[in-house]
Amino acid sequence: MVLNPPGRATAWRYGFKTPRNYDDNALNCGGVGTQWLRNGGKCGLCGDPYNEPTPRRYEYKGRDYRGVIVAKYLPGSTIQTTTRLTAYHKGFWEFRLCTDHTNNTQECFDKLLELESGGTKYYPMKGSTTYFVNYTVPALTCEHCVLQWRYVAGNNWGRCADGSGRLGCGPQEEFRGCSDVAILP
Repeated sequence: MVLNPPGRATAWRYGFKTPRNYDDNALNCGGVGTQWLRNGGKCGLCGDPYNEPTPRRYEYKGRDYRGVIVAKYLPGSTIQTTTRLTAYHKGFWEFRLCTDHTNNTQECFDKLLELESGGTKYYPMKGSTTYFVNYTVPALTCEHCVLQWRYVAGNNWGRCADGSGRLGCGPQEEFRGCSDVAILP
């Protein structure tokens, strides 16, 4: 789960007036079976199962959406994100940005945040713990953007593109979270 900037399901832990979710570390698209067998690999924007009625729980106008801005950034600045893995599933994560908080489509999240060290994918290697990772905020402005965390696990065995089989190939469990932020000069 994303602790900084806190995701919509986690913001209550930091005093924001948002609904409590004691299972905020389990926004995993309904689980690997639901995501891949039932929904063809699709996931709700913020980790809800794709097959749920829209808007889903944490999407714009969803049951637990409140639109509370949890962080404000300067365009082009470096920010430190905080992510807690309560169960280590290998893989990688990335942060994506949608500049229109009312847009409930995955296509809106077309801006990948760059790691301060380069690239966009972060590969956690320390197991179940808290990670502090620096990213560069895009050089743009928005009064209400949505930052999407997408963690693609790598602990399932599957078929690789080259035809071999190994851990981390094929369909993997995903976790997602959405944080409401502003990027202002």
